[in-house]
Amino acid sequence: MPKSAKIVLTINSILMIGLLILAFQVYMNWQSEYFMAYLSAAIIGGLFLCQLVIMYKGRKLWNMLRAILYILALLVALFLVASLADLFTLAGFLKCLGSLLLVLYLIGLRGYLNAKEFLDYLR
Repeated sequence: MPKSAKIVLTINSILMIGLLILAFQVYMNWQSEYFMAYLSAAIIGGLFLCQLVIMYKGRKLWNMLRAILYILALLVALFLVASLADLFTLAGFLKCLGSLLLVLYLIGLRGYLNAKEFLDYLR
């Protein structure tokens, strides 16, 4: 397994744990937004599928995973646009910044899945 795949697996694991904690906090607080919790669950599922494709060399799931990551990036971008109303508060700014970084990571991950190094690893 290439070193870059191990780095992606580590980052995905950290993101999944963080999003699990975030989703739990949103579900426990009835005053929070539910869209964030549902989005967290969708991203956790997509990143888990990515983990499986990388670890078990799932060539058949590779094309579907790229489409799923693109859809997740669009959903996070939708959340970013919806949360722009709270941009001038600290929590809103952190939400927007986190969403922007997550969108960039998902697009970069999709690009990594198209890289020659990763395609050679799948073969």
